[in-house]
Amino acid sequence: MTSRDRHAPWTAVPPAALVLTGIFSVQFGAGLAARLFAQIAPAAVTGLRLWTAAAVMAIAGARPLRTALRGLMRQRAWRDAAVVAGFGLTLAVMNFSIYQSFARIPLGISVTVEFLGPLGVAVASSRRLLDVLWVVLAGTGWRCSPAAARR
Repeated sequence: MTSRDRHAPWTAVPPAALVLTGIFSVQFGAGLAARLFAQIAPAAVTGLRLWTAAAVMAIAGARPLRTALRGLMRQRAWRDAAVVAGFGLTLAVMNFSIYQSFARIPLGISVTVEFLGPLGVAVASSRRLLDVLWVVLAGTGWRCSPAAARR
């Protein structure tokens, strides 16, 4: 850790707080976006959300962003830049798609369908049968809490 890293604002915040902040931000943004569909189109909501997130990230991480861009130019790490751009484009398409579904079907169903993709990848890449069993139990709605067993 360099002396510059020790004084960076994000090093003073516990990782759990950063994760919770990210979770809150995603859920709050999705809830707010779902309410905007009556006034503006889902594509516009997607753009608004992505540009707002980009502005917040640029403001919050202006110095590290400048440092990273300078390093990118010095090292000519264009492949890394292409990966980052591809990741950003993928997130934009994902947000556009989910907002299109929010505008057309109930929120719970669209979030469930969105979750099936990562869950499918996790199950397909799992090497243990126990992981698949947990997915099957979750899919059937089986609960292992004592309160659920009494219902």
